[in-house]
Amino acid sequence: MSRLAWVTGDRQIATANADGTDARLLTTPFPRGFGSWNQLARSQLTWSWPTWSPDGAWVAGFAVESSDERAGPVQVIAQSVDGAEEVQWFESAGSMPIYMQWHPDGSALAVLSQRGKELNLSVVSSGRLGVARPVEAGVPLFFSWTPNGARMLVHASDGSGSQGRLVLRDPLGSAEDVVYDLRPGSFCAPVFVGSEAIWCTPDDGGSLVYASNAQGTRGRPLVNRKGLLALVPAPNGARLLAVSSATKGEGSPYHGIDLVDLADGSLRCLTRMECLAFFWSPTGDWLLVAQVVSEENCLRWWKVPIDGSPPIDVGTFWPTRDVVFYLHFFDQYTSSHPLVSANGQHIVFAGYPAGGGQADLSRPPRVYLKDVDQPDAPALEVDGGSFAVFSSI
Repeated sequence: MSRLAWVTGDRQIATANADGTDARLLTTPFPRGFGSWNQLARSQLTWSWPTWSPDGAWVAGFAVESSDERAGPVQVIAQSVDGAEEVQWFESAGSMPIYMQWHPDGSALAVLSQRGKELNLSVVSSGRLGVARPVEAGVPLFFSWTPNGARMLVHASDGSGSQGRLVLRDPLGSAEDVVYDLRPGSFCAPVFVGSEAIWCTPDDGGSLVYASNAQGTRGRPLVNRKGLLALVPAPNGARLLAVSSATKGEGSPYHGIDLVDLADGSLRCLTRMECLAFFWSPTGDWLLVAQVVSEENCLRWWKVPIDGSPPIDVGTFWPTRDVVFYLHFFDQYTSSHPLVSANGQHIVFAGYPAGGGQADLSRPPRVYLKDVDQPDAPALEVDGGSFAVFSSI
């Protein structure tokens, strides 16, 4: 059964069943080596970005020990869901980790950190805790594990405005790099559908969505679009790819969503609505779409079935800063931080319910669950918090 994890109002991590029941605190503010109440008063751990392991048995998060005088190094710590074990994967001093993703079999963690203006991707494995192996650096930087986890396909640039590079890399350094011959187009995260890599290359003033083997050869073109492209593959091995483009580039809305059938290359328009982000339901029969409602300065969730049925208005809300960050980089986050429960029944979000006025920002934000099969029912308030995510199983 899918479970839920969220960052609470006092920056701890809690978990619950997918319907919000059986809620319990997973972390504590006690730093390692806590020895006295006076020490606790001076220094506490705060947590961010809970990330479920593929088997749903662990939740990893970033933890910072802070005091009145300073904030310590950022630690990557995983907690077993039963609360029996805690493992510190590594500690980062001088850089700020901003994203993590588990290896497909749970044996390693990829961590994206920022030092100054540069992003750094590193990997730490369960066999060598505390040792982070550098993988790539650049601005921007996006990546995807190959399905078997042996390599990482990295899309990075040097920040100079060049188109960047696509590199298939062994994070352990035991195999040579494969640098794609075709330079990358205007898109963020490469993805895999089965053994095929899906990415973009410049073409005729736009970007051509391309499917190839993992080495970037024996490719085939799929669809050409102008602007910044987003690629989101359907779950459970379905050979469907959701594609959209922000025609005016980063920060502008995406215009419509097309579905590409990777089996035969056919294309159909799913919706023409403008949107901020979109995600597949784990059941594969609908997409969750986030749309800006400019007149209320809030966001609206839509359930968009892929069978051609009309979109369903699931509700509006004002998001937290963490949710806004997540939605801005949704095509990287969608593979690691699901907002839809595994059975496709609930979505989760953090912020303030919208409708009828402005949000009362003097109140702390809350975590809410919405039953997509009962869109007219009010959202279920789970707890105070700034960000929440489901496990994939």
